[in-house]
Amino acid sequence: MKIGTDMKYNYLILALAAAALCSCSGNLVETPVNDGEIITIRAYQEGATETRTTLIDGGTQVYWEPSDEIKVFFRGSGSRFVSQNTEKTDIAEFSGTLNVVVGVNEGAYGSNTLWGLYPYRADAASDGESVTTTLPTEQTGRVGSFAKGTNITLAKSNSFDLAFYNVTGGIRFSLTQEGVKEVVFQGQNDEDIAGKVKLAFANGVPAVQEIIDGQKCITLTAPDGGTFETGKWYYIVALPGTLSNGFKMTFNTETQYATLTSSGSKTIKRGIFGSLADADEDLIYKDKGDEPPVTGNIVFADPAAKYACVTKYDTDGDGEVSIEEAEAVTSFDGLFTNWKGVVSFDEIRFFKNVHSLDWVFYGCDKLVSITIPENITDLGTNAFNGCSSLTSVVLPLGISAIGNYSFQNCSLLRSIDIPASVTSVGPGAFSGCSSLTSVVLPSGVTDIANYAFQNCSMLSSVGLPSGVTSVGSYAFKGCSSLGSIDLPSNLKTIGQYTFSGCSSLTQIVIPDGVTSLGGGVFSGCKSLASVILPSSITSIPDSCFENCVAMTSISIPEGVTSIESRAFSAVGIKWNLELPSSISSLGSKCFGSIICVILPSTSPVAIQSDTFYGVQRIFVPSSMIDMYEIMTNWDNSTSKLRAIDSFKEKDEFVLATSGAVDMGTSVKWAAYNVGATKPEEYGDYYAWGEIETKSTYTWSTYLDSPSRDGKSFSTYYVGEGGMTTLNPEDDVAHVKWGGSWRMPTNEEWEELARVCVWEWMNSDGKNGSILYCFETGNSIYLPLAGVMNNTNLNDEGMMGSCWTSSLETGNPSKARGVNFNSGGGSWAFNRYLGLTIRPVCD
Repeated sequence: MKIGTDMKYNYLILALAAAALCSCSGNLVETPVNDGEIITIRAYQEGATETRTTLIDGGTQVYWEPSDEIKVFFRGSGSRFVSQNTEKTDIAEFSGTLNVVVGVNEGAYGSNTLWGLYPYRADAASDGESVTTTLPTEQTGRVGSFAKGTNITLAKSNSFDLAFYNVTGGIRFSLTQEGVKEVVFQGQNDEDIAGKVKLAFANGVPAVQEIIDGQKCITLTAPDGGTFETGKWYYIVALPGTLSNGFKMTFNTETQYATLTSSGSKTIKRGIFGSLADADEDLIYKDKGDEPPVTGNIVFADPAAKYACVTKYDTDGDGEVSIEEAEAVTSFDGLFTNWKGVVSFDEIRFFKNVHSLDWVFYGCDKLVSITIPENITDLGTNAFNGCSSLTSVVLPLGISAIGNYSFQNCSLLRSIDIPASVTSVGPGAFSGCSSLTSVVLPSGVTDIANYAFQNCSMLSSVGLPSGVTSVGSYAFKGCSSLGSIDLPSNLKTIGQYTFSGCSSLTQIVIPDGVTSLGGGVFSGCKSLASVILPSSITSIPDSCFENCVAMTSISIPEGVTSIESRAFSAVGIKWNLELPSSISSLGSKCFGSIICVILPSTSPVAIQSDTFYGVQRIFVPSSMIDMYEIMTNWDNSTSKLRAIDSFKEKDEFVLATSGAVDMGTSVKWAAYNVGATKPEEYGDYYAWGEIETKSTYTWSTYLDSPSRDGKSFSTYYVGEGGMTTLNPEDDVAHVKWGGSWRMPTNEEWEELARVCVWEWMNSDGKNGSILYCFETGNSIYLPLAGVMNNTNLNDEGMMGSCWTSSLETGNPSKARGVNFNSGGGSWAFNRYLGLTIRPVCD
């Protein structure tokens, strides 16, 4: 039968005319989306009162099914929503939560726009202007309906009502021959009809904006692993597009096949399914063994492959490998390990009794593509390890395992369809596949092995099946393009350094039930802003969030008893981290540069001597302060202890802008420098003991050195007649401001550093430090004004220094100053240098 020359090819149109939809569930502008809040969404079809995931009523009506799942995107976050309906319906309600990404630029993600995608895919993503998803090439038939989870629909709305529009179309057919197990559909000019696509709305309807990873054929298998019923309708879902030379359909039984081809151009339109009643009625089924020879010698396309096979399998010495000799082989035993020049080996199909490719193509860096026959059920260890030119692999349905390091360092392999029969992916199976962009693992996989996808630097999406219970160590380490990953609810353990170096990962939700996190699991995830930890964990492992510089807050669940070394080192959290009261032990250098740690436990917490390295304040119950002062390893930290009820959030402090400020010290501090009018201004620069600014700051211009060489001094020196503290007439703060204002002594600066906490800050585009006093609730700002040396202003914006009134007694050519970009440390500066002045008063 030829489609196009008879009337058998009819059309089933599923799309209805679009109509306006009135919102009845709330507008997003008026009803903000709160992180983690359960939301209900109503779903429609094409703006009217119908939608689709299944066909009923003779193939003319489509409905949502119970437990259907959609993915909803909002401001960079994508979440699973599940239908709440208990029967097939034209309007469905879906419930789920949206975990809004902290700090996301709303404008970059469509502001208050919701996107909806059916079917739910863990690896689907949205950039606010489009949605990326995958139409699978392996589809499982259902009588009178689509393969479940294939008929893609898309929605976009500013309310919680989503009108879903068809994206895909395809073909429906019925059969006359019994025993057909699968049907293969493809264009006759290698058109892409499935695969990974980017979708967007154009003129009010969705369209395929880009085919990212196109696939050329679709295989529909019979339901439940059986055969197709004759006289029943089945559907193949395909991407819209033109098949310039028509299409080809192959009908496969266990032992026979038949092929149907169409003539002329055919177009697949969204929402329209071409109909082929009794599609195989006029076809002749042939035996599958008719094509290949059953006797004679194999004709090899690649001389290197032939040479290796003849060397190992030519048992009769005729310089050839016959069909009989090939069928006698039961193991390749590293066939090409020492023959790296192999370009192709499609003749693998003749070795019907070989079931594993253990070490076969190891290091074959010239191999470009290969189709693996159905007799291979296990790839074995290192099957294609180091095949750096390999771009395409077709794996057979029926393969059960992808062995250890099977595709390691296949650096040009961009995509791979893993058959549904695979239940095991070995350690390092795809490690170093730096061009691999996406992977969807089949439902039978329950464990992600160690190193499985390590250093897959282009991997942007991964679909993990719901049955996965563990993700191994280093499994996704170095996957720098991985922006998000949905962890399945059955997950129990995540290994060490699993997501380390995933620098594009912005959020992660660890499901309840996970009891074990490995060390360094998220270290180096520099874009990770949002983390939800489960209540089931009891420990934060070593280096868990080290160098997660975008993380500005995290909630640690009650029940966590230990935090290991460097767990929060160099994170984006700057002001405070509150620990649960269940904490009983803390490791080495846990908290990096976090200013305040709140430790509410009323039971003693064991620490290391350097646990609070870099922490400025530790807030504990007042009843615990005396106990910690005598506990082991607390010696270096007792000066940082404060009662927990004295803690203040940063926004509770008052930043002084004028006058004398009580900072909890023996003197009051000015709000800005001499010569400034507000805190962020640098003010003027003075040599020590001088009361006027000048253009050049050198020994040759320094007034207290008569010889202008910095070796002898007239007033300020150590010894008889010399002074070591500035007189009022040489104190520029007193001279300029009067009253009791003066320059602080070195001891007063050191007191300020002890009493207050210090933080880097930015004000009006200038870097600085800000000091906070918990006792008074006041704060002052110190700009990084740099130092005048000769005629140059050095280190502006990088270093801030102020003079004290104290001479450096060990070296009278220097005076004491403070370097407050390093937390108020006292330094000795050459007296001729120009520094800023921060006055104090009684």
